[in-house]
Amino acid sequence: MQKKFQASIMQTIHYEVSLHSANAHLFEVTCLIKEPDRNGQIVSLAAWIPGSYLIRDFARHIIKISAYIQDKNINHKNVRIEKLDKHTWQCAPCDTPLTIKYQVYAFDMSVRTAYFDQERAYFNGTSLFLKVHGAENTPCELKLTPPEKAFKHWQVATAMPAVKTDQQGFGRYQAQHYAELIDYPFEISNLAVAEFKAAGIPHRIAISGKHRADLKRISKDLKTLCEYHIKFFGTAPFKDYLFMLYAAGDHQYGGLEHSNSTSLICPRAWLPVKDETLDIENYHQFLGLCSHEYFHAWHVKRIRPEAFDNPDLSSEAYTRLLWVFEGFTAYYDTLAVLRAGLMSREDYLKSLSKDITRYLGTPGRQLQRLDESSFDSWIKLYRPDENSPNTQISYYLKGSLVALAIDLSLRIKKHSLDDVMRALWQRYQTSQQLLNEYEIDDLIFTATGQNLSKLLDSTVRGTDDPPLKKLLAKFGIAFASSDKSPNILREALGIQLTSDNDPKITTVFSDSPAEKAGLAAHDVLMALDHIKLNAKNLKEIVGKKVDGAHLYLHFFRRDELMTTTLIKATQKLEHCNLVLKTKPDAEIAKRLNDWLS
Repeated sequence: MQKKFQASIMQTIHYEVSLHSANAHLFEVTCLIKEPDRNGQIVSLAAWIPGSYLIRDFARHIIKISAYIQDKNINHKNVRIEKLDKHTWQCAPCDTPLTIKYQVYAFDMSVRTAYFDQERAYFNGTSLFLKVHGAENTPCELKLTPPEKAFKHWQVATAMPAVKTDQQGFGRYQAQHYAELIDYPFEISNLAVAEFKAAGIPHRIAISGKHRADLKRISKDLKTLCEYHIKFFGTAPFKDYLFMLYAAGDHQYGGLEHSNSTSLICPRAWLPVKDETLDIENYHQFLGLCSHEYFHAWHVKRIRPEAFDNPDLSSEAYTRLLWVFEGFTAYYDTLAVLRAGLMSREDYLKSLSKDITRYLGTPGRQLQRLDESSFDSWIKLYRPDENSPNTQISYYLKGSLVALAIDLSLRIKKHSLDDVMRALWQRYQTSQQLLNEYEIDDLIFTATGQNLSKLLDSTVRGTDDPPLKKLLAKFGIAFASSDKSPNILREALGIQLTSDNDPKITTVFSDSPAEKAGLAAHDVLMALDHIKLNAKNLKEIVGKKVDGAHLYLHFFRRDELMTTTLIKATQKLEHCNLVLKTKPDAEIAKRLNDWLS
């Protein structure tokens, strides 16, 4: 399954990973350093993983660590290893090959870390591989040892170049240097694997987890989608590509990009099953997820902010440009599914309508600038709390809508955001030039001859909404508001509950009746006007009340029973419903086709 790699292993840093204990969720790792620093070798583990901008302190999962050398009789001689800070160690000076051995606890289901149980093993290099200071550019070899007999049927999926492996993928792999080593995740389980070529380039998808996915259908559609992306940029930045997917049973989903692979997780219900009715909306989400991470192979893994050029993974790498890199990608992910012919225009506009509605329902968009959202990702986006909707806006969400506004604005003048993306890719291919913090305005002007600084000043460096209603009208799309009120509790009381079955508050929105009445997140609503409540009858009762009505509430805060009086005051939210106008004139029809075709 793996490609071959031939290179000298002299001066190589050798790592070995064994699946130590599925029950205890432990990997065991050894790191052999043939020529350690004679002043005392320093090693460290990353604090964050590229593509996910949060300090995660992976070293907290190392449960024990030791170091040793071998004497002339091949006996182990312990070497003192001292911890210098939360993720850095230093070994006592030695002038013979040094081995560091440690165990890593792995029980995080996300695509960013490591996981190991009786069903599957998964890891990113940032969770397992110590960096050898002073040898960051030294070639690295990894030996992945076969699991015990209970897991003898497991296979390995990774894009790391193989040196020598068995049929299941266990054996030796090699990377050119440490940064490359940690860019190859591993999925190890009973895998369902399919192969296809897109634009002549080998691609694979490997799925773990319990599922009955139609691999033939998925491969066919991914081939179409990948070929669209390659044609969009003109060239592919890789010689092969691997999709690794864990099919989960709940609502967990996400992805993380790598140079020639991606790790994905999504509900198994999103995947097509042969001879069963397809939930097309869920399948579009799956294709959009694949599209998003695949687009990142160009835009983030190659084209990237200067702040991400060989970043120090022990501390934050700040940039105000995540709205460009994640927001633009979020714009193109679903658009590519449409343009590749895997989605109808009506379904695309339905998806876009949901994004706009979600954006308009986020009060934080009026407080946090888009460039601030990017810069503060380390402390805000990945650490949401009960007040986040009131104070923050996602650079994914608003970034995608600003990208839409940029694209439509340029298209009115016969250019497009596509021109900007291709210019960025051409520049990267020619000079490896990265994007500095303040050149996006000039780059758009250079690529298209249009000055959009006013738009970016208002929507990126300010808190204005992108002028989508005005722009979409020029493409024959009506920005219609819906009279539907899908969330009566949000509009009438200013609260959001945990679920339709749980009357526990997750968010109290700013300047709402609930906030004025003193309700707070985590309060559990028990009774209204002395009648026992649940989430369903609360909506029914509130829906019948007129504005100005007083609602006498009993609720628990922690373990204390409390009361308050709410006054219903409906604040209508705008629910976007994008509709194609019938019989647009020829110019508008051409503009629409050029954009969506």
